[in-house]
Amino acid sequence: MLKIVRQRWILWLYMLMTMSIIATFIVPLQFQYTTSGIIFGTIVTTLGAVLLAALPAYLIAGVMAGIIRLPKWLQSLTSVMVYILAGMPSIILGVIGFLLFSDTLGFGWSMLSAMLTLILLLYPTLVTAFSQLLRPFNQRYGMAAKSFDIGPVEFLFRLSPAYQKGKILEALILGWATSLGDTAAVMLTCGALTSFPESVMDSIRLLNYHIFLLAMDIPGGMPEARSLSLLLIIFLLFLFITPRIAHRYFSED
Repeated sequence: MLKIVRQRWILWLYMLMTMSIIATFIVPLQFQYTTSGIIFGTIVTTLGAVLLAALPAYLIAGVMAGIIRLPKWLQSLTSVMVYILAGMPSIILGVIGFLLFSDTLGFGWSMLSAMLTLILLLYPTLVTAFSQLLRPFNQRYGMAAKSFDIGPVEFLFRLSPAYQKGKILEALILGWATSLGDTAAVMLTCGALTSFPESVMDSIRLLNYHIFLLAMDIPGGMPEARSLSLLLIIFLLFLFITPRIAHRYFSED
């Protein structure tokens, strides 16, 4: 009973905080500078970065969860590199992305450069999220899988997704929300064009960077920046609720 009451109080406090944030943006919505190219480029770039980062992050999470066995020194080095990358400021990742992808590899200011930079940003987040769901699953079913001669690859890519669909989807949505909320990592690599992109080599303006430009550089752009911020908050709240609904229908626990 106390647990139910506590959960309801948390829900009410969360709703109160949400409504307080939304109340600060009660102004007529204005969209003068926002184009379909900004919205389309933002969705494709952020979602593509999450999907591309998911597979290597899932493999490293399997190593950190003890499913895939490596030499101790290599496993320790892998963990240290993940923690270093997680603690690195996003603006530093943006500089690395510009020097590596835009300059050295010649991708320029493009959707591809922004996507690869976001992979650097999302990689430690996804590794941490995946390892947190793989470690207890390995402790619970790892020994049983070995007794049936199930290898680590099959255990990692067949058994775990079959029983943890909702949790894996929740981790992916967490990564998507992270990529939508970060500005500093992509503002050096995406460019600033608002036209509809025709390929991954085209320059784009991501929505979070667009909000920054509206608020800081475009005269009279603050009302539209507040309108876009409100819509982005609502969309992030939708992403917060979606995994809970998905977990109810997909989880086998």
